[in-house]
Amino acid sequence: MAEGYTTLIMQLLMILLIKSGNAHDQCIESSCGHTQPFVKFPFEIVKESSQDQFVYPKEFSLYCTENKKTMIVLSTTSGPVKFVVTNIDYESQIISISDPDNCLPKKFLILNNSSFEPYRFGSESDGKISFFNCSSVRNQHLRNQYQTSQESQDMITCPIYATESYEDIVDMDLVYCPKMFDVKTSIMVSELRSNLLSLSWSKPSCAKCEAKGMKCKWQNHTKHGIECFYCNPKQKKIQLPRPLIFSAIGES
Repeated sequence: MAEGYTTLIMQLLMILLIKSGNAHDQCIESSCGHTQPFVKFPFEIVKESSQDQFVYPKEFSLYCTENKKTMIVLSTTSGPVKFVVTNIDYESQIISISDPDNCLPKKFLILNNSSFEPYRFGSESDGKISFFNCSSVRNQHLRNQYQTSQESQDMITCPIYATESYEDIVDMDLVYCPKMFDVKTSIMVSELRSNLLSLSWSKPSCAKCEAKGMKCKWQNHTKHGIECFYCNPKQKKIQLPRPLIFSAIGES
């Protein structure tokens, strides 16, 4: 009898600890490393293996690599695409991402032909970008002012090159690169050249909660709504009635 009672008390204690731990986690800003972006609502760091599980809204699930990089997986009509998260501006609701393969022009074309809600391109420009296929050049870099760094896009592993539609192909060293097509877009070609793309999200917004001095969390760990809550920095103590404690440790 005492053994069953002890088991019941231990189960109750575990439930309380888990509940308390979940509430406490909502108050902590986490990160993958000291040089990495701070992660808070609506984002959450999860295990990479849980990306396909419904433990958190998938669009806002981030994970850490072994070398402490922050990653996000965007769902597109061509399949999932991985990006490195370089910065998160919570006030402007803009997330900055880069391609771990340093082939952002190719990844951009995948995103541009897909829906990847709740995100959209964060730039507000309105222009036209030309894309060229430089696979026949077989040089690591083109001879133009944007390809002087060793960190520049590798034209052997990533032969798709992007330019402003008005740029001269001779100046850009694109004479031997056939033009693929033009794309009307709100992003700037400098973003593709620097391997840094900005995406914005409009919902959810925590502005109303923060205006009240509160924080946000998902309702029941789903993306169907948010709720405001006060974050108590002091960890709450879990107290059990003394008779239950004595019963649990008493003689069997």
